[in-house]
Amino acid sequence: MANDVFLVKKAQKGDQEAFIHLVKEYETVLYNMARRFLANEQDIADVLQETVITAYQKLNQLKNPNYFNTWLCRIMINQCKKIVNTESYSDIEDYQFSMNAHETERLTMNDLLNGLNPIYRIPLVLYYYNGFSVKEISEILKEPTGTIKSRLARGRALLQKEYNKSEGGLV
Repeated sequence: MANDVFLVKKAQKGDQEAFIHLVKEYETVLYNMARRFLANEQDIADVLQETVITAYQKLNQLKNPNYFNTWLCRIMINQCKKIVNTESYSDIEDYQFSMNAHETERLTMNDLLNGLNPIYRIPLVLYYYNGFSVKEISEILKEPTGTIKSRLARGRALLQKEYNKSEGGLV
């Protein structure tokens, strides 16, 4: 964390190598987060590229280097929302037919998660897949912590309801 702050400050002073190092450090987190919102690899690549470009262009607007991670994630989420909203996103990846039960369950959960309204999906993804705390999600989404807690609870309830429905519908 202290190293990130140092690198952010260097990058804000124009050190491109420091910025590249920061981006590489968060590359996996950003990819995994984008993967939870988008199914198409091309869209994921586009979102990641736009996130990096936007972050580089607006790095001087980041007031507190301690929040680089949440700031960067917020940019990425906004980029994902643009794609989802402009394309009526319903792209489904080609999945292999020979999957084990665990993989099938994971894909089912991803489908159910992708079917949720973004106000519930985004906090769930940030909390369960990216390990952010409620407070961090609150900062990223610029919503009160109480709102995040209720959206997490409501999102879990909706997921459970849809999961039970899908299990009941399977023969």
